[in-house]
Amino acid sequence: VDFSKVIKMVEDMVSLLKQEQVDDDAKKEYCEQQIDFTEDKVKDLSKKVEDLEIATEEKAEAIKTLEEELAELAKGVAALDKNVAEETEMRKEEHTEFNTLMQDNSAAKELLSFAKNRLNKFYNPKLYQEAPKLNEQD
Repeated sequence: VDFSKVIKMVEDMVSLLKQEQVDDDAKKEYCEQQIDFTEDKVKDLSKKVEDLEIATEEKAEAIKTLEEELAELAKGVAALDKNVAEETEMRKEEHTEFNTLMQDNSAAKELLSFAKNRLNKFYNPKLYQEAPKLNEQD
């Protein structure tokens, strides 16, 4: 009985299995490298996500702070506008009072001038100035 064919087939099978084992080892090494690379990438991306979440929280806090400051500034502007309106009203009243006072002073000055002229007529006729005569239009 000749087992040479069987031995040859077994040797070929062993050779094929060795080659497949080499291929499988190479594929396993490639897969392990890819897994390591992917895990590193996942870690990096997770870190970036974490950093972005922290940055987002910080920005949200900054926005909240700025909104509060803006609200305070708006209150300040409203108060300032109110004060300006009050001061403007007060100045208008003072202006009206001033104009009235100036009219009263002007009338008093005219009256004093008239009285002085009248006294000059009696006590110092040289300084007396005759009052202008009113025409029909006045």
